Amino acid sequence: MKINIIRGQNHIGGSIIELSTENTRIILDAGANLKENRAHPYVPKVPGLFNPGNSYDGIFVSHYHWDHAGLLPFVIAGNRIFMGETAYKILSAVSSCKGKQTGFDPEFMYPFEEVKVGDFRVTPVPCDHSAFASFMFLIQVENKTLLYTADFRSTGHLDFGTLLEILPEVDILITEGTTLSRGENFHELSEQELEDFAVEILKEKSGPAFVYLSAQNIDRIITAYHAATRSGRRFILDNISAAAIDASGVDMFAQRLPANHHRIPEEDLFSNPDFMLCVTPQTLRNLVMLSGRIQIKDSVLFFGRREVHMLKPLTATMIQLLESKGVTVSMFHTSGHADSNTIESLVRKVKPDIIIPVHTECSRWFRKSEETSRVIYDCHNCIL
Repeated sequence: MKINIIRGQNHIGGSIIELSTENTRIILDAGANLKENRAHPYVPKVPGLFNPGNSYDGIFVSHYHWDHAGLLPFVIAGNRIFMGETAYKILSAVSSCKGKQTGFDPEFMYPFEEVKVGDFRVTPVPCDHSAFASFMFLIQVENKTLLYTADFRSTGHLDFGTLLEILPEVDILITEGTTLSRGENFHELSEQELEDFAVEILKEKSGPAFVYLSAQNIDRIITAYHAATRSGRRFILDNISAAAIDASGVDMFAQRLPANHHRIPEEDLFSNPDFMLCVTPQTLRNLVMLSGRIQIKDSVLFFGRREVHMLKPLTATMIQLLESKGVTVSMFHTSGHADSNTIESLVRKVKPDIIIPVHTECSRWFRKSEETSRVIYDCHNCIL
């Protein structure tokens, strides 16, 4: 088997990995670089994938985030794309709300159901990530077993211990290391800790609550919903987060804004301040309009995205406006990626002969594993 990290080994994002034998070629993820223009991303000239050439036998997509799936609309005809059904439904629903299409039509994969493509047998294994219904891939080829983690974490609503029990020992581990540059002592809050934190704040506030997040981050919506419910508040979804929740299949008792998010409903929905309203980047105007119509003093805005998003002009203006009206802004974010302890636990469990770090700017962290595993820091056309 040959492994070629086309892109994404020593930087974060833009993941494209090729596995091949004499008879079969597959791709794991087809991501765009994170900082690129989403309307016109750079598409590498990979023959058979994005440029004319012999098609691949299968493209396996771990989850719907831009840096793993952003280039799928540019895949040339003749390639089979495999993606989880729930993940695709969420991506399609959110895209539709934005007036866009996904740009590709995949064949669906389901948890633990093996997909055979030529010499490769690929089993999707559910894992926790900030993208809902994400997969690791357990791959059998010839006499080898390979695990591709894609993006994962141990702090979400899925139990990491259960995942470790499922995973077997493998010959080759291709694993992410997004957070490793943050140091050995780095530890992210869990979704449960975020929920508890929000409940404590909500107890102190008499005004309404708002949560600003990505509609695709179903886990964060669930966390906010549980916090609102525990605090005796009504949970209100904007139309984009409602579409994402419906597509995810998550059972959630929540009120909804009208489909036309440019018009806030009449006063009865907001006559009592006992609510938490979801706000997404596309529906910021809802919050701005609402702030001029109801009493929002002693309110809180939970900011459920990374701090860098606070610097975007429209978001920064919104925050300044709300703070001027007496709204407390509180961070409500945790990473979608594994910390060093989580990665160590995974490595100990699967006992790989070979480790290939990807999706990281700190591959040197894996030097500690060199006593038991061969670590390949620059994997281009490696024959294993």
